Amino acid sequence: MLLRIKEQAYGSSIWLRGKGQKMDVTKELDGFRAKVEGCDLAAFADLNTRMILCVSSASRHAQEELDTLTQTAAIVLGGAVAEGAEALLDDQKALSAITMTQVDARVYLRATASDNEALICVCAPDADLAKVMAVGTATLGHIMATA
Repeated sequence: MLLRIKEQAYGSSIWLRGKGQKMDVTKELDGFRAKVEGCDLAAFADLNTRMILCVSSASRHAQEELDTLTQTAAIVLGGAVAEGAEALLDDQKALSAITMTQVDARVYLRATASDNEALICVCAPDADLAKVMAVGTATLGHIMATA
């Protein structure tokens, strides 16, 4: 996978090039948010480095908040929380996790157990989580198919 970050006037775009294809991940995330009502933020993250690689958001989010999202994603998809849940998942790694509060619902998705990348979604608490999961899984699968 070749990863190129392109700075633009309004932010950064991430381009993935692999398997004879080229993709603008920011546009994929924008498309995901357009399909899912109530999704304020969609981010593509690297779980190993705990870094947001690309973000699409309706509003500005502080870097500390983005860092917290990646920390949480790493914990719920591959850290202590995920390890504790493996007994419930027939000793399989979690591919998804949801945390909910009165303020928002946060969805964390990984395409496969061996992938180090994740899609993180921050949505309204009344968002259609089944749709978020389905569209998010499809979007992440499309991104990872290019990687």
